[in-house]
Amino acid sequence: MLIAIGRLGKPHGIRGEMKLRPFFGLDLAESLAGGKLFAEPLPGGEPLGLVLVSARGAGQNQVVAFAGIGSPDEAGVLANRTLLLPREAMPDLPDGQFYHEEIVGLPVFDPDGKPLGRLTGFFSAGAADVWVITGDSGEEIMTPCLPETLLGVDLKKGRIVMKPMETE
Repeated sequence: MLIAIGRLGKPHGIRGEMKLRPFFGLDLAESLAGGKLFAEPLPGGEPLGLVLVSARGAGQNQVVAFAGIGSPDEAGVLANRTLLLPREAMPDLPDGQFYHEEIVGLPVFDPDGKPLGRLTGFFSAGAADVWVITGDSGEEIMTPCLPETLLGVDLKKGRIVMKPMETE
C-alpha cells in the first residue's frame, strides 16, 4: 500500500530540484534520505520509483532532489504528481487516526451489522470531516465523523462500523 505524502510542484532552480507541498508534517531530510519513494503514475501506468537525494526547508516550503533528475526539464515530468511512500515506511498514527488509503474502500456497516456501502471519500466541513459512504446502487450517505457516529474501524478485519446521523 502506498500512502500519499505530498504534492510535487514545479521545478526549482537549474539542478532538477522540485518544490514539495507535504500533506502532513514529515521530516523528509532526516527520515527518507536515500529511501525509495514513488510518484503517482500517469493514467494506465505504474508508480514511478524515485530515490530521494536531499530535502530542505520546512512546513509547506520544501525543496527535494531525486537521483537521476538533474535538470528542470527532467524534473518537469514529475510536476503536479503526488509523492507516495510505502505504508511500512510511514510512522504509526495514534489510536483512532488512520491514513486515507487505509480506510477508503472499506465496507461500512451499521451497529446491527447491516451493510451501508463502502467508504468512498471524505472532506473537511469545519469542526469534523464528513465521510461519504456509497451504497451498491450508487446512493451516497454523507455523515460527519464524530464519536457518536463512528463506532469503530477495524483494519485487520477490513471494516468500519458507523451510525449515520438521523435525517428528518
